[in-house]
Amino acid sequence: MQTVLRVVFTVLGQLPLGLLHALGAGLGRLLWRLPNRFRAITVLHLERCLPDAAPEARHRIARASLMASGQAIFEAPAIWYGPDRRLRRWLDDTSALQTIRDAHAQGRGVILLTPHQGAWELASFFCAQVAPLTVLYKPQKGAADAVIRDGRARWPTVTPVPTTGAGVKALLSALKRGEMVGILPDHDPPESSGTVFAPLFGMPANTMDLVTKLAARTGAPVLFIVAERLPRAAGFRFRLWPASAAIADAAHGPAALNEGVEACVRALPEQYWWSYRRFRRRPPGEPDFYRSR
Repeated sequence: MQTVLRVVFTVLGQLPLGLLHALGAGLGRLLWRLPNRFRAITVLHLERCLPDAAPEARHRIARASLMASGQAIFEAPAIWYGPDRRLRRWLDDTSALQTIRDAHAQGRGVILLTPHQGAWELASFFCAQVAPLTVLYKPQKGAADAVIRDGRARWPTVTPVPTTGAGVKALLSALKRGEMVGILPDHDPPESSGTVFAPLFGMPANTMDLVTKLAARTGAPVLFIVAERLPRAAGFRFRLWPASAAIADAAHGPAALNEGVEACVRALPEQYWWSYRRFRRRPPGEPDFYRSR
């Protein structure tokens, strides 16, 4: 099965980006038109997270988000297994790259945070043009794990490590060597990994404290990065935001982390993965966020 999946990903990866995005957008339109949990969760999140937006605006964002999520799925094989020359063209953003170089020049490593937004699978390759990058990833079930892991390790200076104790140690070691690390900051992490509840769009969200601990121990600068998907398959643009200095503070770090995620999402809400069940874990005594609605 692993061989079959690898062949399928490689074949898909050779297709033009415009065709892949059209297929992904078609999947998103289908999800928008038919009753399904992805549409229901997307609509619920937008109602709760962007209550001040007009209903028509939330409708537009929801539909665009489902289409963007489909595009993220279909473009991943092109990022992982597509032509090398095309990949390098997508990574050509001199201004954004200089921002990362400036942060890395401080000599304490760099922590790069990529929400589930835009072409997040591309962001690690972009950043790794500056220095070696160790990225945290959640292992998948079955044969897909090796295919996805190998795809994420395509760039020679990217090292994926699992969301385990050993993976966390690898992140810390990389920063101590002055290298860079990449983390998806908007997961709903398991309680065993060290979490607190911090505000996100005005609601308590189960939030990792890993970024705060890494920043406090190493003094590494923290940047948020989003690979914005440009219209008509024109490529990608990389947008960066510096995290608040409070992200390294034990008392305020998780809240500062969520503030940064929220800023990224508000800047480009149509390309955020709104169907992810971000509020699945609730504070003691609170009802199930999804079932109760």
